[in-house]
Amino acid sequence: MKSIATAIVLIAAFGYFFYKVVTLARYVLLGKPENRFDRIGTRAWRMIRNAIFQLANFKRPKGDILYAGIMHFLIFWGFMILLAGEIEILAGGLVPGFTFQFLGYPLYNIFIFSQDFMATMVLLAIVMSLARRFIEHPAKLNYHFGSYLILGLITGLMLTLFVMNVSNGVNPDEPVSHAVNWMLFAGTYIKLFHVTHPLSGVTYQVIWWAHVLMLMFFLDFIPNSKHLHLLGAIPNNFFVNLSEKTMQLQPINFEAEGVETFGVSKFEELTWKQLLDGAACTECGRCTADCPAWNTGKPLSPREIILNIKENMKANGPKILKLKQGEKLPDDQRSALLADEAEGEKRIARRKESPTIHETAVSISPQELWACTTCGACQEICPVENEHIRDIVDMRRYLVMTESKMPQELSATFRNNDTNGNPWGLGSDARMEWAEGLGVKTMAENPDAEILYWVGCAGAYDDRNKKIAIAFVKLLQKANVNFAVLGTEETCCGDWVRRAGNEYAFQALAKQNIETLNRYKVKKIVTACPHGYYTLKHDYPEFGGTYEVIHHSQFIQQLIKEGRLKPVKAMEKTVTYHDSCYLGRHNNIYAAPREAVSAVPQVRMVEMKRSHANSFCCGAGGARMWLEEKEGDRINRVRTAEALSVNPDVIATACPFCMTMIDDGVKDKGVEDNVKVLDIAEIVQRSLE
Repeated sequence: MKSIATAIVLIAAFGYFFYKVVTLARYVLLGKPENRFDRIGTRAWRMIRNAIFQLANFKRPKGDILYAGIMHFLIFWGFMILLAGEIEILAGGLVPGFTFQFLGYPLYNIFIFSQDFMATMVLLAIVMSLARRFIEHPAKLNYHFGSYLILGLITGLMLTLFVMNVSNGVNPDEPVSHAVNWMLFAGTYIKLFHVTHPLSGVTYQVIWWAHVLMLMFFLDFIPNSKHLHLLGAIPNNFFVNLSEKTMQLQPINFEAEGVETFGVSKFEELTWKQLLDGAACTECGRCTADCPAWNTGKPLSPREIILNIKENMKANGPKILKLKQGEKLPDDQRSALLADEAEGEKRIARRKESPTIHETAVSISPQELWACTTCGACQEICPVENEHIRDIVDMRRYLVMTESKMPQELSATFRNNDTNGNPWGLGSDARMEWAEGLGVKTMAENPDAEILYWVGCAGAYDDRNKKIAIAFVKLLQKANVNFAVLGTEETCCGDWVRRAGNEYAFQALAKQNIETLNRYKVKKIVTACPHGYYTLKHDYPEFGGTYEVIHHSQFIQQLIKEGRLKPVKAMEKTVTYHDSCYLGRHNNIYAAPREAVSAVPQVRMVEMKRSHANSFCCGAGGARMWLEEKEGDRINRVRTAEALSVNPDVIATACPFCMTMIDDGVKDKGVEDNVKVLDIAEIVQRSLE
């Protein structure tokens, strides 16, 4: 009778489980195609390292991250090892008397030890989790009922397993009794409390069925809960972005026939990998905890972007599948992926009332999308390799190019760029005014130049950043570098335009610049702007422009190492360096700017609390340079306060946007007479002979 009942329970539970998994897989596959099947060996290793060995949970292993990493490591590997024991239990229900005793006692003893030990380790991890939630209570976590139900189920499974191990350990009719000395914890319990009699048959069967039913309920709860990541995280780590391009923005073919809208306004317009991200999300909140927008009171939570897409997919997936089968679906029966601004304002109001509450919905408000600085902090810290930025940019594309809905300031800046080729809207004839009296040649005047110096709009038009362009040119001239600029032939590289969602304008700019660069047969480009660096290096090859692109910090460092630049004048100053998001996280350049500054005699370098990959954004990326911050604190003020907390004489930057934001922050604090904000080119140039 027990065998029949067990079979019925297993068939029902596993049947439902596979039905839900297949259904969710069908929803994910409604997404647009994307090739993530290259470099199979590398992908397999990343999956094993990050998902199986759980190393991704130990990114920046300090404090809460280390604590949570250990906790998740114990739970994951506990279940991996306990899986064998669960198979033995279920098989014993189908075939009375079945055990793994046939392995022989050396192996069976090890098996018994592993089951007892890991069950206890999982219980320890549960205690750690409960202490974290009820004592530490980190704001980044979701505190919904499902989380506590999962913890309760795991606790129940481990306790019933422990009780069965104790009972079997003192039952001479059970093979476990011959390996009782290998049970570190259950065996100790038996000896400590002098347990001599096993549970009665009825009591044992109640415990056994409680364990099995909890296990089957847990199995079926997985695809309906946050623990869906148990299924999604491993493949997501396999399909990780292996490219140097941290933002996998897909070019839009504007000449394709039958395309009436651009960007993403429906979940199925995302790729299958973007939809898989939702299934992989662990809801750990690391992305939101690191987000500069969230940390300064903005409505954006990167985690909720991913989860809202998942919820929209689950809400609309059945309807889209029916559509594909020929059924009709009225428009009003579909849940919108993009909410209107009124709904966004309501969410902002609720957030102000309860700042620690995270709100998962089936739609995403424009206010959330426009708050993003595309700094990459969310992606860098994510343990399952989710890619938040392209989701945000894809939806911005729809708002800008299909609905023409964008912040008013951005609309004006787009017009400036379209008219004059720069966001300031100044005439192209003024692009070379910064270089007057420096003897800088253009590519037209020096077509054999070894290096093209891409000045960028900030270097050409912004008064503060013009000084950086001048300092860098003096370094190039001091090192006898054969360089030239494009002069009035240079136009905006299009970085902020693309990140703002105006793909059409970006492609026009890119093609225009590429045509100019290719006409001069440019091979090597140096730029002082990390945003231009990313765009020229990673975006332009998509349109036929492939060049060796070097950031000016790297080039300065190289010239110093080669002895072509010799900083000799001492600078008895304390300097802290602010990592640009686009130079650091997006391009992994951390050493070059620090080494360039450190080459100046008597400079004392100090690090901010948040630096390198953990750096805090200045607030200007992702087109935020041109938008006012209307909610919460200003990001640049928060970052400036962090810089000032280490008592520097100089705050060093290596990005024109960062320069503007940090310089403004220092002025806001009223300490500009005591603390200077300098680009690394200015620091090195002042130290030359």
